[in-house]
Amino acid sequence: MYPYQLEKGANKFTCPSCGTAKKFRRVIELATGQYLPDYVGVCDRSNSCGYEYTWKQYLADNPTLQNVRKMSVSSRIAKHGSLNKNGSQAFAEARLLTKTPDFIPNDRLLESLGNYERNAFVQFLLGLFPNDAGDVWQAVREYLISTGPDGKTIFWQIDQKQRIRTGKAFVYDRATGKRIKRIKPFFVHPKGFNLEQCFFGEHLLAKYPGRPVAFVESEKTAILGSICKGVFTTDLIWLACGGKSNFKAESLKRLGRDRKILIYPDADGFEKWQAIASEARSKGLTVQVSDLIERLAKDAEKANGWDLADYLIREQMAINDHNGQTPGDLETIRQERIGIMMFDGLLNEADATRIATEKLAEVGSKNKENKTMNWDLSNKAKLEHKQRIADHEQSQLAEQRRQDQQAFECGDAAKISCIAGN
Repeated sequence: MYPYQLEKGANKFTCPSCGTAKKFRRVIELATGQYLPDYVGVCDRSNSCGYEYTWKQYLADNPTLQNVRKMSVSSRIAKHGSLNKNGSQAFAEARLLTKTPDFIPNDRLLESLGNYERNAFVQFLLGLFPNDAGDVWQAVREYLISTGPDGKTIFWQIDQKQRIRTGKAFVYDRATGKRIKRIKPFFVHPKGFNLEQCFFGEHLLAKYPGRPVAFVESEKTAILGSICKGVFTTDLIWLACGGKSNFKAESLKRLGRDRKILIYPDADGFEKWQAIASEARSKGLTVQVSDLIERLAKDAEKANGWDLADYLIREQMAINDHNGQTPGDLETIRQERIGIMMFDGLLNEADATRIATEKLAEVGSKNKENKTMNWDLSNKAKLEHKQRIADHEQSQLAEQRRQDQQAFECGDAAKISCIAGN
């Protein structure tokens, strides 16, 4: 007999995914009647929401709790002591198993917004997309990209309730956008912090309830995907798991059965992520794996973990470096767009092919116009053009500071939603 089960009866709670009241059944421990954390359970709206986070997944995501559960009751009391007035062993056991995650104060995030002139990753993006600065700043704002000490880039993990689980700090090369690997990334939460991670970008699910999800490994790739709207489609939410080991079929359940999930594995993880996607489909999720990188990556690139970010950077640099020329494998992009539109269920193959072809023709025309304009600029005009870009960046920074101030004036519970534009 399992030690936990969904609570029976009419006692139900608000679903942490869809927000519907009295539709969420929580998990209890049979020996004590105590609840596991308020996000462990299942939503009754199986067709329209489908949220499910089982107690098995909770223990798998928190291995230290599994070790505690395996101890005998007497051993637990001897190790951890009595935790209630009468020394009930059952209550002590429940308290150990229902430890809730810690969260980072909102002010910590808000204080790190800005100083983007020192943020090497943001500066790389502005250089990579010289004609799309607005899209870069939109990504900075929506994903709340922050600046740490010495220009480090901080990617925050914020859950669907706008609670900050943690942040990861990286050091990037301003010119190439590659991570400086001699400086290891690190979490920004303090020691003794009870960490339960979520996906990077997960806070955007509540903002865009009807959009399909594009899932990648690294935070950098998610940001690049969100900027390159013209390559894929305009209505994807880009999420990242932050590491191959964090990508699990059980974790995808948090997205709900009504979400369509498009997965972009790195070149060295294609088969593993295919297997996980198959497992997720067996649990009722709608998942598709793109073979874009698997097809394009050479053997040496696969060995080095080539990913979607490498592909997008290469293609954008081709646009930047060649006067009026669109990327070399335009047909690859067209086929990828066709696949996305068909997977999303909006179009049949004929209509998807026609629209994808028309859109890419527009992109090519725009790129040619922009590059020809830049190519023909006189030296004086080039300086004026650079000044306009600098003025635009300063305007964006001023707007960011204004939003920061607005966020501080919001109530504590609304700060993150306020700054992200929810």
